[in-house]
Amino acid sequence: MATIVLHFMIGMVTGSVFRVRALLALVGVVLLECVAAAAIMGPGAALWSAGGLVAIQVGYLVGVWLRAVLVERSLTPPSASPHHKH
Repeated sequence: MATIVLHFMIGMVTGSVFRVRALLALVGVVLLECVAAAAIMGPGAALWSAGGLVAIQVGYLVGVWLRAVLVERSLTPPSASPHHKH
């Protein structure tokens, strides 16, 4: 359970700071983690790792939403926005 929470938090931070390419890299790493867990500890561990894969994606979406809310309320600069001009 702790790994799912950790993956969710990592996804949330990634979504609020980085673009989708970072998510793709994280999904690749977690997918390798899932395969390694299945090879070492069996299918039960792979199921938890797959939960981490879902958690990182949901966390990313929450992070993107959180970033949009903070920019809308002018609590953070819109530096990550591609349409922002200095």
